[in-house]
Amino acid sequence: MFVLDCNIKIGQYTFKRVHDVQIVKSVDLLSDTAVIKMPASAFFDSGNKTKERKQLESEIKTGMPVSIKLSYKDVDEEREEFKGFVKHISPKNHIVNIECEDAVYHIRKTRINKNFKKITLKEVLAHILDETNKTQEDANIKLGGNIPDVNFEKFAIKSKNGAQALKKIKDEYGLSIFLDDEGKLHAGLRMDINIGKTANYHVQKNVVSHDLKYVKKEDVELYVKVIGVQKDNTKIETIVGEQTGEQRTLHFYNLSTEKELKGRGEAELDKLKYTGYRGDLTSFLIPYATRGMGVSITDNRYPSRNGQQEGSDSNSPQSKSKTVQYFVPKVTTSFGQNGARRKVELGAIILPKDKIG
Repeated sequence: MFVLDCNIKIGQYTFKRVHDVQIVKSVDLLSDTAVIKMPASAFFDSGNKTKERKQLESEIKTGMPVSIKLSYKDVDEEREEFKGFVKHISPKNHIVNIECEDAVYHIRKTRINKNFKKITLKEVLAHILDETNKTQEDANIKLGGNIPDVNFEKFAIKSKNGAQALKKIKDEYGLSIFLDDEGKLHAGLRMDINIGKTANYHVQKNVVSHDLKYVKKEDVELYVKVIGVQKDNTKIETIVGEQTGEQRTLHFYNLSTEKELKGRGEAELDKLKYTGYRGDLTSFLIPYATRGMGVSITDNRYPSRNGQQEGSDSNSPQSKSKTVQYFVPKVTTSFGQNGARRKVELGAIILPKDKIG
């Protein structure tokens, strides 16, 4: 039987026991978040090797740095699952909820008010981070790589905090924006992070429960709204596919005609309407998985599905080739009195050199 272990640091305090922790990481959310639930009071060092019981609410302050490390004792290495800052503290009955956010906490406290002319997306993002690092103590956030080559004739951010400015860019230009595992700002395609990193799941061995559904391509009801962003910030739009079922929205840059836009949209729709699993699975802490990774799924009851490739017929010899990998957009990790679990959501199938916005 595996023994759970945790090492939670909040400011100068270290906690080895906790009521419950939940960590959420997603390529579609601006920040990683964590909620730590602890008893309302705990023993703190008071000098001379003595301890004094104090209320957590009086000792834990907003802005304190937070590090959450979780593991199975003597089984795997202790891994830092979350790094950030205390955002809010709320006592409830005999439990204190400590809400935490990654370094977007610093970006959120920065004010941005600027009109840009003839500027790139990368330069706009760099300005937001420069202002954050100048005005927020201990902030040292850097820009990640693979920023799309997008040029603007003009771009305005009017009296917004840094997080609001990033959300404006995220929403208007369809980018995935968040701080990656190294604390760098990722801004780009959803599937352009943690490339090549994979977790392997076996339904009969290391999956606790799941809500997976195996769907054939021809049964997928999906259509795509395709938006093309021009250099002057104007946009052209088109719809690809029959307008039934779920809508997806994709953004592309520097495509000058609706015909080009439609062609790209049709190619992406073909990727999204794949034969394979949809849904989520819940596992233990091992194997490790985080947003942006790929996962493979093995099920002894349906071995033909393990190697099913996107768009292929299950009776075709091609379907028995290499194992399919699914993109992971979101992972929710929980740890506490009821054990440790990872809820892993599945996205589209990862194709060779695949990048989906």
